[in-house]
Amino acid sequence: MIQNSIKWSQKHEWFIVLVLLLTFILIRLPGVNSPLHQDEYKWPVIVNPATANGVEIPHPPIGEFIYRTAGEIIGFNVHFRFVPLFFGAINLLMLYYFLRMNFGRLVAIIGATLFTLSYFSILASLMVDTDGQIIPFFFLLALIGYGKSQISSGKKRISWLVLLAVASILGFFVKVSFALVICAITADWLWGKKSQMTKKDVLEYLGYGFGGILILIILLFLSQYVFNFFNLSKALAYWEHFANLNRNWFQTGIQVVKAILYTSPFILFVPFFLSKEDIKKIRPFLLYIIFGMIFYTILFDFSIGALDRYLQFLIIPLCAISAVVIVSVMQSGDNKRNREYIFLGTIFALILFMTVFVPHFVPSLQPKSAWISRALSLKWNFLYPFFGGSGPLGFYVSFLFMALSWIVSVILIAIGLIKPHLRKMVILILIPIGLAYNLTFTEEYLFGKINGSAPKLLNGAVEFIKNDQVIKSVIVYNDNGGNEIQNIGKYKRRLYLDPMFFGQIDYMNQNKGFYFVLDVPRIDPESLYVKYFNSCKIVYKEIDKKMSATIYDCKNVPDVKS
Repeated sequence: MIQNSIKWSQKHEWFIVLVLLLTFILIRLPGVNSPLHQDEYKWPVIVNPATANGVEIPHPPIGEFIYRTAGEIIGFNVHFRFVPLFFGAINLLMLYYFLRMNFGRLVAIIGATLFTLSYFSILASLMVDTDGQIIPFFFLLALIGYGKSQISSGKKRISWLVLLAVASILGFFVKVSFALVICAITADWLWGKKSQMTKKDVLEYLGYGFGGILILIILLFLSQYVFNFFNLSKALAYWEHFANLNRNWFQTGIQVVKAILYTSPFILFVPFFLSKEDIKKIRPFLLYIIFGMIFYTILFDFSIGALDRYLQFLIIPLCAISAVVIVSVMQSGDNKRNREYIFLGTIFALILFMTVFVPHFVPSLQPKSAWISRALSLKWNFLYPFFGGSGPLGFYVSFLFMALSWIVSVILIAIGLIKPHLRKMVILILIPIGLAYNLTFTEEYLFGKINGSAPKLLNGAVEFIKNDQVIKSVIVYNDNGGNEIQNIGKYKRRLYLDPMFFGQIDYMNQNKGFYFVLDVPRIDPESLYVKYFNSCKIVYKEIDKKMSATIYDCKNVPDVKS
C-alpha cells in the first residue's frame, strides 16, 4: 500500500500539490467575509493612515507594514482576511517543500493534507493578526534556510545562511516572540554539535549569541526611523503587562484547553508514536513546541490576552510531526486489513458525529462552574461556546461529541503505546475520526448548520439597525457585531458581562438606550443582566437553531440594583 502510494505520488506530484492548494483555498473562501471580531477590526483602522489617529500596533513594525501595504492594495474596509489566507497558502507550499526536502514526497503530501484540513489551521488562515500565518511564514522560511545550509557548502551555504538570517530578523520584527524560533533552531544546531564542542567553541558560540541579540536590539531601535508608525517605547510598555506573577491560572488553563480542542485529538496524539530515530529528524519542531509552551503558559501571563490565538504556533509543527509518524508507522507490518481498519474508523466517526444531533442544553458562560459541573457529572449533552478576543465571532460545538472523540482517541493511542505492533491499526482507525472532528468544527465555524450561524444572525440585525430611524446608537453585548455597527455609524459602546469587568449593571442603569445581544456566549439567566433585559421592550429578534439576535429598547426600564 505504502509503496503504491509512493509510486503514484511520484507520477502525479504537481497535480497533487495543485489539488491541495485549491482545496486549501476553497475550504477557507466561505469565511473571508465573515465579521471582524473585537481585536480583529482594530487592524484596518490602525494600519490605515487616514484613521489611525496616532494609535499603533504594539509590536515591531513588519506586521503593521504588511497589513498597511495590503490595505493600500485591497482596501482598508473589506477583505482583510485575504491577508492571512494569502500567507496560509504560501505556508502550505513551503511546508510541502520543507517536508519533501527532509523526509520525502509522501510525508510532504500527508503533512500538507493535515495542514489543509485541520480546523485550527483554517481558523488561523482567516484570523486577522500575525500569529496564525505571518509568523509561521517566517518560521518556515528560516527552517528552509537552516535545513539547506546544513547540506550545502561554499557560496550556496552562505546564501542559505543569509536566508536564515533575513527570515529571523524579519520574523523578530513581526513579534518579539519570534525569538522562540531563533532559540529552537539554535538549540537544534548546538545539539547536533554537542559531541564535537570544546570549551573554546562554547565561548565562541556564546559570543555569537550575544552578538546576535545585540544586533537585533540595535536593528529594532533603528527601525523607528524607517517605519514612522512604530513607537518602541509604547511597544515596550505593552510587553511589560504580560510579566505578571499574580496570574489567573484558571483562565490560562481554560484557554489552553480551548486551543487543545481546536487542535483535535488526531494531530495532538499521533506524535506520541514518534520514534527515537524520527525525533532526530524532526527536532526543531519539537524544540519549538517545548519552548513555546513554556513561554506562553509559564514564563509570561498571556491569560489576559488571547492565549488560544498565540498557541496557533503549534499547528505547523504538529502537522509535520504527525506526517512523519504516519509514514513511519504505515511502512511497518502488512497491509492485509488496512481497509477493514479504515472502515471500522468510519463507523466510529459516524456514530460520534450522530451525537451532535442529540438534544443539547446551552449553558451560560458565566458562572464557568456551571458547565464544569455538567462535565464532571457526565451530563455532556450541552453546547460549548467558542469565541475569542481575536475571533471567531462565536459558534457552538457539542461537548458530548468532543468528549467522546477524545476518549475514543485516548483509548486507541494507549493501545498503540502499550502494543506497538498495533500502531498501524490505531492510526487507520483514527484517520476517519480525526477527519470527522475537524470537519465538524469547520462546518460550525463557517456555516453553523447544526447549532446556528452567528454571522447570519448578525447580518439581519445590522440591516434592521441601519434602516430603523428611531435607533440612533446601540450598546453591543460582547462586542458581537461591533465592527459592522460601527460601519453604519450607530455604535455607542461594547458591553462585557464577565465578572472581571466591574460595574456593568451600574453602567446599564445610567445608559438606558438600545442594546444589541447576539447571545454567543449565552448570558446567565439568573443574572441581574437578564433581569434588566427582561424589563426592556424587544424591537427585533431572530433565532437560528441555538442562537438568537435581539435588539432591546431599554429607554424606560427601572433601575436594577446590584
